Amino acid sequence: MVIEAAEIKRKIDELQTRYIRLIDDERWEEWPDLFTETCLYKIVTRENLNQGLPLSVMECHSRGMLKDRVTGLRTINVYEPHRYLHQISGLEIESVVSDFGGDTVRCRSNYLVIRTMLDGTMSIFSAGIYLDKIVLGRDGAKFEERVVVADSRRIETLLVFPL
Repeated sequence: MVIEAAEIKRKIDELQTRYIRLIDDERWEEWPDLFTETCLYKIVTRENLNQGLPLSVMECHSRGMLKDRVTGLRTINVYEPHRYLHQISGLEIESVVSDFGGDTVRCRSNYLVIRTMLDGTMSIFSAGIYLDKIVLGRDGAKFEERVVVADSRRIETLLVFPL
């Protein structure tokens, strides 16, 4: 199934928009469905990535692990109420590999997350890049890998929601 570049970008844009909408609207139970069954979701600092260091802030290797993360978020974690607002820009398609199952796209984009606390205080919570491997198949577009590379090595202890 070979599709044109404009159509690939449109499908990725729709997936990314749904991704940030689910997180920002606190619809976290739907978030794991944007990933393939066997997947990688990882948050790492740019410093660790550049130095080839394996330590991640968060790492999940399946949709089941993502669902567990949401369960913890809803029932176990204790945190001060706050909201995220994501902005994504600079989508760049790095490669497209086509086979009988669909297209596999490697791409990157920039992200910025603004955090708003209950008292109205706003701050930049995180900024960096997404390194994605996305499968465009019969079931639509899904993340096979999403590596969140945070620019700062200073990670807030309030990292509760997915980035």
